[in-house]
Amino acid sequence: MSLTSIVLIGCGIASLWAWSGSTQSIWYEWGLAPYRMRENHEWYRLLTSLFFHADILHLLLNGVVFHSFGSEMEAFYGKKLYVMLLLAGALGSGMLTYLKYNDNPVHVSIGLSGVVNAVVFSFIVQRPSATLLVWFIPLPAWLFAILYLAYSLYEAQRGGSYINHWAHLGGAAAGVIFAYLV
Repeated sequence: MSLTSIVLIGCGIASLWAWSGSTQSIWYEWGLAPYRMRENHEWYRLLTSLFFHADILHLLLNGVVFHSFGSEMEAFYGKKLYVMLLLAGALGSGMLTYLKYNDNPVHVSIGLSGVVNAVVFSFIVQRPSATLLVWFIPLPAWLFAILYLAYSLYEAQRGGSYINHWAHLGGAAAGVIFAYLV
């Protein structure tokens, strides 16, 4: 079984578990809570938060994109380097979130989006002229990268949504750096 499939199954199981119980308390216990990481040294949250998703749409969107690009990058890098890419995405997205929100005692983030962005942006570095279908619109990968980063940066600075755009940016940066280093 591929690592991509194992991660997706883990996301499905964790999300279903959270949705079947006291969702908010489970997210608070396992989600990325930078203030608690700083105060209580709960660094495990960099990994546990990845497996939980807010709702079925969040899980499906991350799952489809992760499966599409993850399968490709797992074959490209091999299992050992692919695990390192996934960990780089987790650290990049988690640490940028930590830097932004470590003084906020109520901030909690969940989801695989930062890791997904690491995988997608690693793919884009490796294949910048590839054509991506974005909402059924064909775009060169390099153009998608510019548009997506501009949008994410705008939304991150604007704030006011439940989406952690800082995690997206941190994951994308980790994917780019990883691809160039490898």
